[in-house]
Amino acid sequence: MKLKSISRRVYRSILTVSLVSMIAMVTAVLLVNEDLERTMLDVEFAQERDFILANLTADQPYIWDTQYFSVAFVPKGHPLPDKLPSVFRGMPDNHYSAEIELGDDTYLVSIEDAGTGTLYVAKSITHFERRESVFQAALLVVTLIILALSLLMAVLSSRRIVRPLRLLSERISHTPVGKSMPRMETDYTDAELHAIAATFNQFLDELESFVRREQSLLSLASHELRTPIAVMSGALDVLEMRNQLSANDQATLLRIRRSCDEMRDNVNILLKLARREKTGQANEIILVHAVLEQVIEDLKVSHHAGERITLEVHAPLQVRSDPGMVSMLLRNLVQNALQHTSGDIKVTILQSRIDIQDKGTGLSAEQQAILLGRKKIASVSAAPSGLGLYIVTLMAERLGWNLNIEQTDQNGTRISLSPPRGSNAGMG
Repeated sequence: MKLKSISRRVYRSILTVSLVSMIAMVTAVLLVNEDLERTMLDVEFAQERDFILANLTADQPYIWDTQYFSVAFVPKGHPLPDKLPSVFRGMPDNHYSAEIELGDDTYLVSIEDAGTGTLYVAKSITHFERRESVFQAALLVVTLIILALSLLMAVLSSRRIVRPLRLLSERISHTPVGKSMPRMETDYTDAELHAIAATFNQFLDELESFVRREQSLLSLASHELRTPIAVMSGALDVLEMRNQLSANDQATLLRIRRSCDEMRDNVNILLKLARREKTGQANEIILVHAVLEQVIEDLKVSHHAGERITLEVHAPLQVRSDPGMVSMLLRNLVQNALQHTSGDIKVTILQSRIDIQDKGTGLSAEQQAILLGRKKIASVSAAPSGLGLYIVTLMAERLGWNLNIEQTDQNGTRISLSPPRGSNAGMG
């Protein structure tokens, strides 16, 4: 979904309102000015025409022609005089009224039947037209000024309106995540922003309460999980001290011991992941191929993998990291391939990465999103299909290893796991 800027939306809204208001104002001014000018001219023209008719008694054609005003009266039955003013030439001899342009001048012409004859009246309105042009030019300048001010006010207003929201967003983004998170300032004069800040502080209260409950649960789980493992380890020690087991029983006891130790390491690692604790043995040199050999051997026994897994070492890879977490990470990846496919699995160790390739139907879009860290497990119903992948994501993130899906289709999946460059302990 494309995100939209509130500032831009406010800017466009203010500018749109300003433009619509300005267009309406200019249109109204032009219409009112045109109507006012027309009304003034018509009233003045009617008064002059009435004055002429009231004082005209001649029964012969009458002509009066000046630069700004022309009058001609032709009694009934008389032909048009030859010296008719040029502004009336070519005009109809019946009722007529219009504006005409003659050269650089504009005339308002009226031809009408006065009862005893035809009255021709033409009045120059050139000065009105010029003043109207000046008025329109001034109106255009004012419009441009208003437009510039509207743009400026839209920019300033949008910034002023959005600035408190931006400051609130920055305050929220700068709130550190931890056991005790600082509360937001509620010194806002705007009621809406004050409500948002107060609601966010209430959310932090609930979040801290949830974190405290989770930590209490983890502490309880740590005790409840470690105690049975310690009891089982102690029982195995007692069996070994009695030295009453046959060779086959001792081999079985060794597998139980290894599984018990693995369970203890897994519980410790999961608790560290849940508590976001730092792993303790980050500087221990690990031979990756040795860890994978042990992982594959254990999975052959526990998952009846048989000859499905093939390990190819193209280059010896050594890293400095937490051996328990690295072992658990590799075990989960290989075990996931075993559980979700029925074909062969190829594990390849290269100079700077580890490739795990299976022959199956490929990962679903949801599984890919979980494995690449783009999706979290939000519900219990999603755990069976995504918990293993989610743990892999958490461990890779904690170790700083880069996990990438290089191929996933109907022919299978190839996952690449690359330790960080700084953890490389050299080749040997």
